[in-house]
Amino acid sequence: MQNLSLNKGSSGHSFETGTCSEESDYTGPVEDSRDSDSDVTLVDALDGSGDEDLAWLLPKATHSPEYYLQQLEMFDEHEYTAQDYADSTTRLIDRMEDQWNKQLRGTKFASSLGTYWKVFRLMYERATDVKIDAKINRSMHKVLRKLAKEHGLKKIGRDKACMYVEDLAKVLQTNLTTTEKRYPHGRYRIQAQLYLQLGGFTANRPSALLGLCYRHIQVSLLRDPEDGPHRVMLEFTFEFTKQYLGIKDMNTFPLPEIMYDETLSFSPHVFLLGLLFCDRAFAAYNLVSAEDLSRLTIPPGRDQLPLRLNPLLDNIPVFRKAVRTVHGWDISPDEPLPYPTLLPWIRTLGEITGFAQVTRPYSLRYAGGKAFNENGKPCDLMQDTKLTYYIGNVSEAMQNLMMGHASIGTFLRHYLSRRITVDTQAVVRGIQPQTALMRAACTMSRSIDHRRPRRLTPEQSASVNNDPLVRSLLDRREQLKRTIPDATKHPKYKALASKINQERQRQRHALLQAIKERWEFEQPVRDVEQQLAGGRIKDDPEPVHYAMPPAQGELADSILSQPGTTIEEEISRRNRAIRAVTVCCGIEEGGMNPIRKAERSRNAALPAKSQAGYEEEALESAKISVFTEERPRIYFLCLGNEGLPLAQRIYAFHAPGDLSKHFRRKHLKHIQSGKVLNCNLCMVPLPDKMHLQRHAQEVHGTVSPRHSYNCC
Repeated sequence: MQNLSLNKGSSGHSFETGTCSEESDYTGPVEDSRDSDSDVTLVDALDGSGDEDLAWLLPKATHSPEYYLQQLEMFDEHEYTAQDYADSTTRLIDRMEDQWNKQLRGTKFASSLGTYWKVFRLMYERATDVKIDAKINRSMHKVLRKLAKEHGLKKIGRDKACMYVEDLAKVLQTNLTTTEKRYPHGRYRIQAQLYLQLGGFTANRPSALLGLCYRHIQVSLLRDPEDGPHRVMLEFTFEFTKQYLGIKDMNTFPLPEIMYDETLSFSPHVFLLGLLFCDRAFAAYNLVSAEDLSRLTIPPGRDQLPLRLNPLLDNIPVFRKAVRTVHGWDISPDEPLPYPTLLPWIRTLGEITGFAQVTRPYSLRYAGGKAFNENGKPCDLMQDTKLTYYIGNVSEAMQNLMMGHASIGTFLRHYLSRRITVDTQAVVRGIQPQTALMRAACTMSRSIDHRRPRRLTPEQSASVNNDPLVRSLLDRREQLKRTIPDATKHPKYKALASKINQERQRQRHALLQAIKERWEFEQPVRDVEQQLAGGRIKDDPEPVHYAMPPAQGELADSILSQPGTTIEEEISRRNRAIRAVTVCCGIEEGGMNPIRKAERSRNAALPAKSQAGYEEEALESAKISVFTEERPRIYFLCLGNEGLPLAQRIYAFHAPGDLSKHFRRKHLKHIQSGKVLNCNLCMVPLPDKMHLQRHAQEVHGTVSPRHSYNCC
């Protein structure tokens, strides 16, 4: 199992050098007892305070007048007078400048014109240090409307699809149980689950969630004021939010543990505690498991027991990226998970769930903001002998604080969905609104249909080669092959091959979108016609089932288990789930796409009978095969990696040459300089890449590709 120790990570790096992000140099204004309008200078204030202070203020090293004149000439005033944009805004402006004077594909939406104009204003200001006149800016809106009308641009914005709690429950379950979506490392599945939970409960921006470090988390055992069992309290402080017009104060979200919850898939406590135990993050050296947590209690006279995290991990991100190593995939000790890695996870999980809408990380923020907004309305007055209070307890000010908005207008303009969720006819007629039906009509789950096409067939994918542009590019590449010796290594050939791949990808994406749009209209029509003709609608296709790693199976079983009837059973249920999370954080899933035919045999399920005996026999047979004189088809490093599923460890390639290609692409290519390697089958260290290649050929018969031999 991969653990983070106090001083070193799983890859042997020191945590003292790891940072979540650059520390800000910003300091607030310092209060001074002297009047700010006083003529007293710093030297006057230090007069008589001792030679040490004067020595600090006036160091012995002095410079000539020419030195200071040179410093004045080198001073760049623009660095301090220019607008201080966020890194993302700067990247956007740079990207727009790179596209200047280039022929680009057009746009279909009028809103895009407004976006381009806003970015152009920023580019103009950065280049000239002068803002575009306000009168010109107002006049430009008329020009944009005219252009949109002339070119027939659509005047609709992007749908702000909300992932309500009903939708989130389905996505969370899909992430736990699907074998169609494979992550490179098991921790990625846990991180995806935790991100979805925190994004749904706090409605924070993706950058704030991905920037979460261990110093932003407080864990404590809290006494229940209603005499229930002690609860685990998690408190998250989000630091990396938008900082327009200065650094903002940080918001802290407390999340109490829910006992006897119907499902643990919504429990951030289970998943975060599993991560903390995997990383050995608690300051108490012997708090290393869920069972240790269950033995803790709150002393009499106190209401909480803080569970401090180790300060050496303060700057370590909770969400971290996976990196390639010679043995496969490993979790980086200090590199944060990039947003471009997270984005396709959320989109793919939504597709597997069956949603028609594209799911994005911001779908959680839209839904969370709407839930906060609706919760602020008084509802269902609850009566008590002493207290009368409202269930709705989110005021407008609290909503703005949680969302990080200056006013409610930001939420109305940019976050609130344009889909009306109120039963307007019931309101106007004064009858009981159909709340449940209206809620169901506005969720993503309404569109679930597993028949919806999600990828191109091999025939459809190959059809893009018939496109005239692709055809002409292919002809040019063939011409280069005939005219240039050893053309595949020529820069022109490589550039043309890259252009062909990009054009193919663009054509495939456009074809898939056209197929989806056509299906959305034609399939319901076919269903209606089939029903009226007396036919039977075909059932949804059977979901794709591949061999589930044992760790994932235990994770799904423990998280989806029913709540216990006693407090002991409930604690045992929670501990089992935390253990499953910790184990899952230490395995590799491989990141393979099980849809590819070439890899189906690798994911084939093992025989049901005598499972343990079969696994032991298969392992022994595979180990014997990598010590023979003939070139093997099983890779010895994968076979010795106990973190991989058995099917991947004993996988036999079609030919020894395929094994050599795998050796180069997946292992030799990712060897880090200066890192000591090991053969887990022979239990011998391998100092460098050259020793690994020699050991692979002389002991295990695995031949390296010819151009892979080099000194490291």
